[in-house]
Amino acid sequence: MSTYAAVTAVPAEQVLTALGSSKLGGYLYRGTPDAPGTSVLFDPPKPRFGRISRRRLVAPASNLAFELQAPVWLIESTEGGAGATACYADGGCDGLGWAADWTPPADPAELAAHLADWNEYCGAIAGKAGLADPAALAAIRNDPAADGTRTGSDELLRRLCALVGAPPVVVGQSLFRQAGPAGREFTRFEARGH
Repeated sequence: MSTYAAVTAVPAEQVLTALGSSKLGGYLYRGTPDAPGTSVLFDPPKPRFGRISRRRLVAPASNLAFELQAPVWLIESTEGGAGATACYADGGCDGLGWAADWTPPADPAELAAHLADWNEYCGAIAGKAGLADPAALAAIRNDPAADGTRTGSDELLRRLCALVGAPPVVVGQSLFRQAGPAGREFTRFEARGH
């Protein structure tokens, strides 16, 4: 995984306190004046029976949202694209995905229907996550331009971080593929909960 991290608008001190019950350790990045929220690189969950289930991948962000009583976004990327899972204080989650080879429908009626569904879905997520501008979430798209270029996974995730109010420094970082974070501004936290 190129990116495996959690981001939230909640300030770092509250996040660090909430991480006290985390079953995984990791690294916390404190916000900046431009992005006052917090970003977290979690240690990878241990495989069970040779694999890591989707539930176990989402659990650290979901547990953090519960502890904070505030939304937390799990952001992920691979060669196949990017994804974000909005985790809510009540334990619910909603996912967004951007396939690297996505092509929107060519038929205008199908495209209009797709955009209406996407906007409605993003509006519902934005409402649950407390985002002020649902249209801004729906605008995070990777439709190909006329010349065939498209917005890359890292840029999509940076836009999401900006919308959420969290530092994008964790985009492109994953403790699945690196031993520690790139940069010295991270604070290590250890697993404590069981």
